[in-house]
Amino acid sequence: MLRQFYMNGDLWRVQFVSPHDSMLIDRTGQRTLAVSDYSTMIISIANNLRGELLNRVFIHELGHCAMFSYGLLPELHRMVKKQYWVEAEEFVCNMLADYGCFVIGVAKDVLGNQFTYAVSYTHLRAHETRSN
Repeated sequence: MLRQFYMNGDLWRVQFVSPHDSMLIDRTGQRTLAVSDYSTMIISIANNLRGELLNRVFIHELGHCAMFSYGLLPELHRMVKKQYWVEAEEFVCNMLADYGCFVIGVAKDVLGNQFTYAVSYTHLRAHETRSN
């Protein structure tokens, strides 16, 4: 079954592959549990993941998609030395995967019916500039 979603107008596809598939070799040459490919807009995930680990890994990959689709990578790269770009991106995605649900949950609990969510217009504009 092919799974797909749109993020800021970009169509991303999700595929589940064998944990031994070469698709799971990341840009540093390391075998990993999942990879987001910006050139094909495909997320490849090891098909043996289940439960909380699958959730965490998929949310982590969605972080990569968001940084690409909303044009956030140049902002991140501006803030850190080039030698740390990959490490910084991984840190951001791990933070989202590990703590994002808690942050949103607390916001909903505290704000109740007042809770709303919107994406910054500047990030939408960054994407339009990147894709034109």
